[in-house]
Amino acid sequence: MVEVSILLEGGVHPNSNASADTFDNSEKLRESFHQLLSAGLDNTDNISIEIDTKASYTSVLKAIKSEKRVSSNTLALLDLDGDESQRDTLIKQYELDEYRESVFFMIQAMEGWILSQPEAIECTFQQYERIIQSPMAEFSLIQNVKPESIESPDKVLNSLLQEFFQYEKGGKIKKVKYGKLKNSYLLIEQLDINELRRQFADVNNLLNKIKDLTIHA
Repeated sequence: MVEVSILLEGGVHPNSNASADTFDNSEKLRESFHQLLSAGLDNTDNISIEIDTKASYTSVLKAIKSEKRVSSNTLALLDLDGDESQRDTLIKQYELDEYRESVFFMIQAMEGWILSQPEAIECTFQQYERIIQSPMAEFSLIQNVKPESIESPDKVLNSLLQEFFQYEKGGKIKKVKYGKLKNSYLLIEQLDINELRRQFADVNNLLNKIKDLTIHA
């Protein structure tokens, strides 16, 4: 059995003062990434994937530089916070050049993955009242736009949810809102890993790296 650890930017730090619900949602986010990435592997019988949520990118950087001295089976998955052209700049800024083959990016961020599959968003929130009936993929914010080019995808995702979904609470109509530690795990659970690997090179590269680690174990 080959054990692969993926350090993920996201979730909450174990020593955080976050609420119990937030900790619970952080664990669900970890589980959703485990489910998603496992679905992209042909055979998980000989692979044990551990998703380790590290909250901030600084925690991921500290961990990858420390753990790579011990195990070559430790990988990192970070938000790029920019388009593909920013990769080398960020690697240099984070002093990751010697870890380049073990570091992968969500472009521009995790929410870019979500925006690439608007039908998954619609499926996730189908229990809410729909405001706009036309397909989300046809909405101006994302129509004919490459998801990896969308800046601040978390804000765009939040805007989409408020435009499309609402619910009643206490006699008042409220808009559905996006929260990284509120409902992101629900969206990740709905994503198609094969579509992601076709859309984002780093998804494909990450899965291939995991496979390579098992071959050369």
